[in-house]
Amino acid sequence: MQRREHRLIGVMSGTSLDGVDAVLVSIKTDAQQRVVKVSLVDQVSIAYTPQVRDLVNRLCIPGSSDINDLTLAHFGLSHWNAAAVNALLAKGPYAGSDIEAVCMHGQTVWHAPNPQIFPGPSGDLSVTGTLQIANPSLVASLTGLPVISDFRSADMAEGGQGAPLAPYIDYLLFGNKGHGVAVQNIGGIGNVTVLPGGDDASGVFAFDTGPGNMIMDAVVALGTNGRKLYDEGGSIGASGTICQSLLDALMEDPYFALVPPKSTGREVYGQTFVQELVKKAESLALCFADIVATATAFTAYSIAKAYQDFVIPHTALETVIVSGGGARNTYLLSLLRQYLPEGIVVTTSDAFGVPDQAREAMAFALMGHESLLGRPSNIPAVTGARKPVVLGTITMQHI
Repeated sequence: MQRREHRLIGVMSGTSLDGVDAVLVSIKTDAQQRVVKVSLVDQVSIAYTPQVRDLVNRLCIPGSSDINDLTLAHFGLSHWNAAAVNALLAKGPYAGSDIEAVCMHGQTVWHAPNPQIFPGPSGDLSVTGTLQIANPSLVASLTGLPVISDFRSADMAEGGQGAPLAPYIDYLLFGNKGHGVAVQNIGGIGNVTVLPGGDDASGVFAFDTGPGNMIMDAVVALGTNGRKLYDEGGSIGASGTICQSLLDALMEDPYFALVPPKSTGREVYGQTFVQELVKKAESLALCFADIVATATAFTAYSIAKAYQDFVIPHTALETVIVSGGGARNTYLLSLLRQYLPEGIVVTTSDAFGVPDQAREAMAFALMGHESLLGRPSNIPAVTGARKPVVLGTITMQHI
């Protein structure tokens, strides 16, 4: 008889560059191996040290690091991913022999979903790409488990954006038949999965809304000379005043007018963007708290604007479920409620038993499960891929 319960570990390092999240997930299936329930068994988070955070951040800034830095980080971050996995196993109740695979996203250092010209064997090519680092062979060696990695490349090989990849698990965790639900992740980047309601996942769609915590975090780090890396609870932003003229200027960013499917990342909203924002803010004589307040409003308003343009016209939206680090920023959530139409409820994934740091790692555990069965787990309507594909590359454990 085929197994009806499968245990996998999902490992995620987000664009906020705050560390590694590992989750142990139980996936229950029916006799045909169709997923019927995804449950969080336990989780571990390991925060990057300031030195590691700085090194990875420099990898994301063109001209700030070299090929040796990239190579060392690719292998060095493997130790961080393996440490999170081994810490999770040490907590029990399951041993490594009970785990089918480690499903590792890796650390994104560059995401280039828009075509660029590259010389080919028979003329110029139009090429897209993405790069997540942490070496799966080393992680397999350090954990004694098979590792599934490089989840985004197969979708991009079929013309997709390689993101977002979490919609299927959002349907399983948060789908509410007959009700319009938006699952809004606010990590470094913001992305939404829209669950229109109904008996299947065919109507689900998703896209990156724009910046999440990335700009707020960078502004706080600059304003405190690195003493703080984020606005805990949103207290700094809440003490400031939003500059409407600066917010209006920020909302002129061309990304917001693009029609989904679309994705973005640190290559757009990284250091250069933040430096320009701070320069404009200083020309307006804004104080530190006002800059943080305006950056927070930028994230909240860009999410609400994305809903107004691309979600509400197609879905009777009733509930927004926020996950990721942004779910802990009460000022950000209050602004989101203010900018959304009246009557839409804004809550967090914690209210549904899914800790805000667990959702994305859980998603990759589910994708890894599907990959082991040879089943696709991308949604072409979401990513823009030509067809559904099996995601990831499997690295066997070292015996």
